[in-house]
Amino acid sequence: MYRELNKKNAIDPTVMQTILLDELCGRTEELYDKLGAYVSFMGPMSRRFKEEQQYRFLTISAGGHGRVWYMVNPQPDLLVGIITQVANSWFPNTHLEWLIDHDPKRVEYIIGAVNAPKHFDRGVPFFEEVEWIAWNDDTVNHVFQVLCDGFFIDKKLYNKIAGGNNV
Repeated sequence: MYRELNKKNAIDPTVMQTILLDELCGRTEELYDKLGAYVSFMGPMSRRFKEEQQYRFLTISAGGHGRVWYMVNPQPDLLVGIITQVANSWFPNTHLEWLIDHDPKRVEYIIGAVNAPKHFDRGVPFFEEVEWIAWNDDTVNHVFQVLCDGFFIDKKLYNKIAGGNNV
């Protein structure tokens, strides 16, 4: 008799799946709303570099030098810049200095072509500024090009991800 009562009170598996799926969808919508609110609240957490700043070019006279590309972190106390793509031009008898937070790296080659930039999967972080200076030791003028793309991320989130303490 107990088995007969238990069968009558049992819920159809299809109905149970529908109930569970509905509950899961409700929770997913709730999480989506919370995540959207979090991203809106964080604001510049995932702000991309401005399009007009990504690509720059400059004619450097023979024997001269000049700043081709420059970007400053707009909020160094709150944000970390992450460079994801780089491209540059290069000519014989010239070199560039790629300065990340005032630390220069001499570049005597093409890292990536402007129409096919090098992508950095892990990104190159900077906390203060990035600068590209071209040095033309050649006897003719050259037009130097630099493309640098990326985004800014919240510094606290960056420290959690990178495991650092860059306050």
